[in-house]
Amino acid sequence: MKTITKKNTLILLLSILLLGFVLRVHNFTVWPRLGATFDEYAWTWLGLSLINNQVPTSWSSHQAYEGHRRHLIFQQTNFWLVTPYLEHPPFFGLVAGGFAKINGVGDLFDISIDKIRPLAIILGVLSIGALFLLVKELYDVKTALLVSLIYASVPTVVIGSRIVQNENFFIPFFLLSLFLIVKFIHTKKSLFRNLAAVVCGLLVLSKVPWVAAPIAVVAILFYLKKYKDAGKFLAVVALFFLFYLAYGFYFNSEIFIELWRLQLARYDLTFNSIFALFTEPYLIDRYMIDGWIYFGWFALILFLIKNLRKNYIIIFGFLAYLGVFIFAIPNEAGHGWYRYPFYPFLAISLAFFIKDYFNKNLVLTLLFILIVGLSLLEIAWAPRFGFSFLVFRPFLIISTTSLLPLFFKQKYIENYSRAINFLLLIFIFSLNLLTIFQYNEQ
Repeated sequence: MKTITKKNTLILLLSILLLGFVLRVHNFTVWPRLGATFDEYAWTWLGLSLINNQVPTSWSSHQAYEGHRRHLIFQQTNFWLVTPYLEHPPFFGLVAGGFAKINGVGDLFDISIDKIRPLAIILGVLSIGALFLLVKELYDVKTALLVSLIYASVPTVVIGSRIVQNENFFIPFFLLSLFLIVKFIHTKKSLFRNLAAVVCGLLVLSKVPWVAAPIAVVAILFYLKKYKDAGKFLAVVALFFLFYLAYGFYFNSEIFIELWRLQLARYDLTFNSIFALFTEPYLIDRYMIDGWIYFGWFALILFLIKNLRKNYIIIFGFLAYLGVFIFAIPNEAGHGWYRYPFYPFLAISLAFFIKDYFNKNLVLTLLFILIVGLSLLEIAWAPRFGFSFLVFRPFLIISTTSLLPLFFKQKYIENYSRAINFLLLIFIFSLNLLTIFQYNEQ
């Protein structure tokens, strides 16, 4: 196949970014509905209060704030407003609050979804671009474009990236830190290592579990036996974490220590917390059975058993977040955003599955078409057109005929199978669009 020129690459990438933007901006003030998570307000209030009053204020139900909180009803919702708000570091709050301020929000009670969610749209598009840069640097342009297209259009990813959540900030900058460390490895320029350290430091200053980013980078440097570089990297990140400790003790050491104690004991760590990734497919606070996500985990297993030396950047990135997820932030009902940082790695694995197995292993190809296609038919086709044997059975029959080359070796049958599978793949991507455009939570 002909290589893709730089001009064509740019056109294709811009087209994918535009697609990702259009899909994310569609009904972004309507779905997810207001109140699917009021963390959107928590992060924005944190930043606005720091900008306006230099003291962190937000909502929280933690008992550690007893004596430092007041009850209020805002937009027909009950909140406990607490000061000083110390259960999270301040940086993402400053980003969210600063964006709201630029977008016309004066104080805490001027806030509205239409003024704060554009930040999430920007972060979602940045994630597509960061994923492209990382995969292009590690592999090739074609794979990078395919990964970007998948990440731009998978319904769970698109709809989840509309909310102002810290996870949606973590994703593009985690990917950026991996990209920078890859550039350091390829060029040996310490500037890239130092920039990666600053990015990771800011992530730790956004939410403590984002220590997953520096863990991933340190694991990569240790794997390459670059111990001195790992030490220099950690020294920079440690400065940011020390700033967070100083910030907490400055405002109220008693509340800060008590919140650390509560957070460390907050979750029930059991196997079911991990198993719930598959049995409780939360999008935000409601289920969405998206075959891309389910098959993505299977594709990830195939990816993990490939050549470690070739794929160690992605593998260590995934394992770092998985480790923090298991240790600190496992499943909690109605908190689907905790899963979002897995999705770039699922997108990469899905792209490699399509490259390595689609139309090459007919059984795996059929499984992909059935799992992804049927799930999208259920959530996209059925609500609008009805779902009966008139749709379900023809899809099964047409999909299954792609196995004919296993029994008949004629060339024309092989060509038919490839064509059918390719058309079904296009149909599946089309169902992505239909799913997103008609998504609602009624």
